[in-house]
Amino acid sequence: MEYLKQSKDLQRNVILCIVFVSIIILAFYFYMFNSGLSKDSNSWSNFGDYVNGLLTPFLTAINIYVFIKMTNAISSLEERRTINANEIEEARLEKELKQAREQFEKEIENDKIRLDRELENERKLLLMQLRKQEIDSFLKVMNDIFVFEKQHDINELAYPILRAYQYTESLLLSGIKIFGIEKDFNIISKIHHLNRNLDILYNELKINKNIDQDIHLKIFEEKREILDVLIDITLDKRKE
Repeated sequence: MEYLKQSKDLQRNVILCIVFVSIIILAFYFYMFNSGLSKDSNSWSNFGDYVNGLLTPFLTAINIYVFIKMTNAISSLEERRTINANEIEEARLEKELKQAREQFEKEIENDKIRLDRELENERKLLLMQLRKQEIDSFLKVMNDIFVFEKQHDINELAYPILRAYQYTESLLLSGIKIFGIEKDFNIISKIHHLNRNLDILYNELKINKNIDQDIHLKIFEEKREILDVLIDITLDKRKE
């Protein structure tokens, strides 16, 4: 549209310039040779040579000027078209790059979420295995103190109690972290009571050479209560 407008403006200016110059040449001729219309062919020939001699260089110059202007206009138009095409292509590439980047970021985020989920599942599985091993250890050392044979001497009977006592101490130091009960004062208090009763049972056996049945029964009940809590935590059945 801009090119057509420039072309029309140039055409109008050229026509006006030609008309203006032609009028000046004719006016100057008739001013200098004002003798009316001649019937002599030589006069018309001279008039033609006069007009041709003056207008031809002017028209040639106008033609060259128009050619240069048109060439420049076409070159400018092509340059603008090239620039516009480059800008459009650049915008398209930028849009595609942005879409590709967004897609890549989305895929990375999805992979991160998937990996986090897998890691969390693996962590839970490993934690469950550790808790199960801890429960198995707890059951083994606690069950050993309830199995007595008459032929065993006092030292043999006291050893499982001492081992259970030492185990409950380690449970208080590190085992509670495995089950995440660091702030659960109720279960920690039960483990403390169990540990103390094991100590009392061990000392009673070493000093008086017999088993205190009341303490023995309390240990059995405390073992069952602690075991129920640890199993519920492991199976994720415990209500917060």
